[in-house]
Amino acid sequence: MGSFFSKEKTDSKDYEKILSELDNKIQKAESRLSEIKIRQRRTSFMWIIYSLIIWVFCLVYLFRQVNDPFNSAEDYLIPSLPVVLLPLGIYYIRRGLIYFYDMKQKKEEANLSVLRKEQKEKIEELKKKTSYYTTQSLIERYDEVSKKKKDEAAKESGQDLRQRKPVSMPVNRPIPPLQQQQQQQPQPYPRAPIPQQAMQNYSNQQRLAQPNIPQQSRVEPRWYDKLVDALVGDAGPETKYALICNHCFAHNGLVLQEEYDTIQYVCPVCKQFNPSRKSKQVIPKSILEENDTDEKEHKPSEKEIEDVIKQLKMEVDEDEKKGLNTIASRVRHRRSANSDAEDTDNEDK
Repeated sequence: MGSFFSKEKTDSKDYEKILSELDNKIQKAESRLSEIKIRQRRTSFMWIIYSLIIWVFCLVYLFRQVNDPFNSAEDYLIPSLPVVLLPLGIYYIRRGLIYFYDMKQKKEEANLSVLRKEQKEKIEELKKKTSYYTTQSLIERYDEVSKKKKDEAAKESGQDLRQRKPVSMPVNRPIPPLQQQQQQQPQPYPRAPIPQQAMQNYSNQQRLAQPNIPQQSRVEPRWYDKLVDALVGDAGPETKYALICNHCFAHNGLVLQEEYDTIQYVCPVCKQFNPSRKSKQVIPKSILEENDTDEKEHKPSEKEIEDVIKQLKMEVDEDEKKGLNTIASRVRHRRSANSDAEDTDNEDK
């Protein structure tokens, strides 16, 4: 028995060591990934700035050579080559830098996904080896504290749903309360006290199976980020708005903020036209106020409603005295009465 408990303790320590190492590796991989993204922006920015400065110097030198009357056309050839070829070099070298950093970023993302997958597999292996799910089900079934917490969470979620969902139709049939339903349902298992060892194992499993999630530090934008976006034109998806079709609710791409209110398009999925937000007509407030006043004017009073209800009750009592107990018989009787009245009117005419 002693060897068994010592082996189990050693295994739990080994799993804790493995999970902590994986957690550290994941944190380092995430920090390297963020550094690669920042380095890509800074390298592109510095390359564009320095190359533009060199190109401006070459352009000024060429301008001075052109204005010199003692130089011939052959003297203009060598200074003009950097002015012509340097923009092409700037563009293609920048593309090469983007490709280089994209490859590094994809490699780091693949490494990060492998580490997360390995961490998930180790956690599942630890749960199965230590009977995590069995212990959790036993505690949820027999522990009074966990049952109370679960009931409180269910009540809070029900209250949130009742607060969010508006009442559209009245409920005609009363619903039995939850406590009566619980009293009617028999309990399949008798309640029994939980061993202290199982509770301790369950707490240890929760501590081992839930590693600390690293919090990524948000990189604050600096003064040259806007200049980089203006020069490089690297507008990411986080700065764009999604186009959702008003008919089929399909995603139709991303647009910039300044284009979101004016763009109009035909959805490629349902082939329906989606007008721009500015072209949609807005109902004036005066019309809404007129509609509200009309509804208030035509709204019947409580006395009129009571008179109508009394009249309907009297008609129902008269129909019951005549032996018309069903709705169908009342409808047939009224139709025959209306047809007889129409016949008498025609005879009088």
